[in-house]
Amino acid sequence: MYELKNHTESVVQHVLKEYMEKYQLPCACELCQADIKALSLNQLPSRYYVSLRGEILTQWEADSLPDKARVISAIVNAAQRVAETPSHS
Repeated sequence: MYELKNHTESVVQHVLKEYMEKYQLPCACELCQADIKALSLNQLPSRYYVSLRGEILTQWEADSLPDKARVISAIVNAAQRVAETPSHS
């Protein structure tokens, strides 16, 4: 059985980790991080693959496009929204 994976999700996870190392979020709990990831992914195109070959091609295509700036922008916007209205009290 093949496992469907979203390359964009991996990129968002990695970039969010880098972002959190550089900038302090008002709340860095798991729920706020999950909300930031969900909001970010909803703003970005999905890049699915099911095989190693597909992963390599998807990674190569993503690296050849100016996607990181778009991912950072989505994360910053999402982090601001979550900070304004967190899901928890």
